[in-house]
Amino acid sequence: MYIRIDPDEPERDKISEGVEAIKNGRVLIYPTDTVYGIGCDIHALESVKKIFKIKRRSFKNPLSVAFSDLDMVRRFTGLNERQERFIKGHVEEPYTFILPKTPKIPDIVSAGLNTVGVRIPNHLITRKLIKLSDTPIITTSANISGEKAPVSVTGINDEIKDKVDMIIDSGACRLGVPSRIVDLTGEMYKVLRK
Repeated sequence: MYIRIDPDEPERDKISEGVEAIKNGRVLIYPTDTVYGIGCDIHALESVKKIFKIKRRSFKNPLSVAFSDLDMVRRFTGLNERQERFIKGHVEEPYTFILPKTPKIPDIVSAGLNTVGVRIPNHLITRKLIKLSDTPIITTSANISGEKAPVSVTGINDEIKDKVDMIIDSGACRLGVPSRIVDLTGEMYKVLRK
């Protein structure tokens, strides 16, 4: 299914279709502030496995998770005050924050690690989808592993588009480059990807 949503004034009925897809464990392509992502409810384990297969990604390589806001991040991670202060100062920026995870995040998502990559995309549609679904979703670029991350639906490989349940198109992503990854778990924060 293909849905076009106005990025400035997202139509409620179209957002509802995306929410229903997430709640039903479907795999969807969706826009973010950085690049187009592919995801599903983190608890839909068969769909999580499907994402690894679609991307030809090793199960040893963890997936990041998108949240609607800090409140949702608190529910699923071992976020401390120092980490929260850092995130608040950078929440509008294209960051993925590495945080301690709780058992609420399945091990398949984190490849068995006790940490998880956390994104709060600066994108109205994606945040609404996650908020209304009331669950975090997988967020990984909608490409075959190793290929260029797509900034528009037209830039996504047909092989990927054919294997997902829904495509949400809201035009070109604003930034067009993947997020910066910052590990917040140690005493000194580390930039893992610039």
